[in-house]
Amino acid sequence: MSEMFFAGGLSWWVVIAVGLGALAAVAFQFIGLKQRLGTQRAAWLTLLRSVVYAALIFFLLSPGLIHKRVTKLRRPLSLLIDTSQSMALPAASGKSRLDLVKEKLLGGNEPLIEKLARDYDLRVYQFNTSLDPVAPSEISKLSAGGRGTRLVEILKEASRDAGPQGAIIVFSDGIANGESKGAIDSGAVSAPIFTVGFGESQGFVDLRVADLTAPEFAFRGREFKLDLLVQAYGLAGKTVPLYFNRGKNLVATRSVNIDKDAFEQRITLAYTPKEIGAHSFSVSAAAQPGEQIADNNHKEFRVEVQRDKLRVLTLSGSPAWNYRFLRMALKQDPFIDLVSFVFLRTPTDVVDVPESQLSLIPFPIDEIFLEELKNFDVVFLDDFSYRSYFNIQYLERVRDFVRDGGGLAMMGGIRSFDSGGYAESPLREVLPVELDGKGRYRMKTRARGILTSSGKAHPITRLLPDPQANEEAWKKMPPLTSLNLVARSRGETLLQAAEDGAGGGPPLLTVGRFGKGRTLALMSDDIWRWSFGAVGARESPQNHLKLIRHSVRWLAQEPTFEQVQIRSVGGPRAPGEKSEFKIQVLNDDFTPAAHAILKIVVTGAEGEQTRLEASEESEGQYRADFTPAREGAYRIEAEAQLGGKTLGRDRKNFSVAFPYAEAEDGRPRPELLKQIAETSRGEFIAGAELNAASLERVAAKLNLLAPSEIVERTEIPLWSTLTTFSIILILLSSEWWLRRKWGMI
Repeated sequence: MSEMFFAGGLSWWVVIAVGLGALAAVAFQFIGLKQRLGTQRAAWLTLLRSVVYAALIFFLLSPGLIHKRVTKLRRPLSLLIDTSQSMALPAASGKSRLDLVKEKLLGGNEPLIEKLARDYDLRVYQFNTSLDPVAPSEISKLSAGGRGTRLVEILKEASRDAGPQGAIIVFSDGIANGESKGAIDSGAVSAPIFTVGFGESQGFVDLRVADLTAPEFAFRGREFKLDLLVQAYGLAGKTVPLYFNRGKNLVATRSVNIDKDAFEQRITLAYTPKEIGAHSFSVSAAAQPGEQIADNNHKEFRVEVQRDKLRVLTLSGSPAWNYRFLRMALKQDPFIDLVSFVFLRTPTDVVDVPESQLSLIPFPIDEIFLEELKNFDVVFLDDFSYRSYFNIQYLERVRDFVRDGGGLAMMGGIRSFDSGGYAESPLREVLPVELDGKGRYRMKTRARGILTSSGKAHPITRLLPDPQANEEAWKKMPPLTSLNLVARSRGETLLQAAEDGAGGGPPLLTVGRFGKGRTLALMSDDIWRWSFGAVGARESPQNHLKLIRHSVRWLAQEPTFEQVQIRSVGGPRAPGEKSEFKIQVLNDDFTPAAHAILKIVVTGAEGEQTRLEASEESEGQYRADFTPAREGAYRIEAEAQLGGKTLGRDRKNFSVAFPYAEAEDGRPRPELLKQIAETSRGEFIAGAELNAASLERVAAKLNLLAPSEIVERTEIPLWSTLTTFSIILILLSSEWWLRRKWGMI
């Protein structure tokens, strides 16, 4: 193949001017020759001269010839085979999608894989969550076991490796459940992608419970809702019952009328829990005839049911200042439901009016202590003595209430501790201070609350996050003028009562445990001054409010005030993958607890339990590992003991699922494969239509998009060749010979 070119060097107007001058010269010479030789002989000489002039002008343009030689190259071709789990699902023929791919590539007298290897620089890969090279001879051994399909991410990676002349053929069902699940951007891939789809949407039968959202926490007596999506394919005209269960108990059923093949319906279910604790729920539908995936008909979840508010009962012996500020602190907390009784008179007090005319109501002793006590979280005895109002046996109910997990706080006053007769009551063993019947109530004293080492770390007395600022805040608290003296502390003393400038002193604030419950003793009825003084000084009474609220939450064993806390559930949370639990354990004074003994149990969705061993990573920090066997909702419970004493417990729900949800939705996605092919300038080919002719069509399109060849170019200048010189020399010699013959020379 040759092409002419002009190297140039002169402007076209110069060439045209030279040509016009040559034409004028030829015309003038013709007229002169005609007068001497006649018209015919003048024409011959003029013709020869004209050809010479034309050749000279032509060579002024520096003409040349280009010779081209084209060599075809073998184009790089990446062949990608989907080996995710969904490729094991049966197609219409009954064979799996992957078996159909093998049949297409390896079947026939001339297998397509051999034709591709002959025509292209072929590279074969299998892919699911990663892209791995495979020898063509190993295609027959491929199996569909990948737990996900990162289709879009894999195609981007393969496109980068293919290069500008390369191309990609991908064999897949089009399911994409990686980070990118939708369409691919036009600029994301550089190589044309030819997609070959396997699996038919028509005839695919599946019922699926998807996108279930439910709260992790709910409140007792309050309705919570869960939303879910029901999808169905190939089940048009059927009515399917949907079951909502709590554990194994049926809560509700809902009929789903499937009116078309690609069916979707969003459903909202509701439930009102009546019991506190962790509850397992499930939503399921029975497997339908011909359904290809039955595992996705079922969804499980857990809900932690709690009280909506902390219920606090206060019994105050008189309408004193301490009662007023205690009530104000509790009433201002929106998360506390307060029931308070103030005793204005004793049964022995003499009044001058009939009982029916009194506006006061009698204290409902039986209703409170025999029926309602279990519904409270914390009981406050505020300068209150039982002796004038009810039998001591009712205090046994209070003792049992604390032993079973309730909270008890006794505030100081002339009717509290030894002064209230509690040294001879069942509460003597419950309170965190020792009562010997000799303690007395001291008035007109002047004592400040001094933080102990435990008080500096304990959440009740941690009014400010910064330890130094917290100590400064306590030093600024006004001194107290009353104090209940007790024999000694049996729990953790957080505050000591000390004269101004003095250290040490009797216990002022002490906390402890009894059974599963917690107790608090505050040996003064004068702490209202901590709020009153702040308001008088135009400062915020927040320190007093925080002390009361922190006390209630610690007594009620709120999770944030627990000494045992499951800090995190790390790891992939997938079946067969190790999950890691981080657990913090604190002593009663909230310092890190070293060498604690942890009892950790993981409970699965069907109630199966696994005991875990914990290892101590650092002081107070423990770790346990767990490898779940299957998907579902799980619950971990951790309890710590030290020196035979239980420090606390915590629990947490978590779910386990495969990250790619490969078994959730096995419906083929030819529409995604078509979009990928169109965006990348490739072509979609149905698996059944793949043959040698379609591969020829692929080759033609690739050549049209980017020819794969090498072109060699050779330039030959015409003006410098011997042939050109010889022709001009012959023309000039002929003109000279004619003029000599005709007698002009």
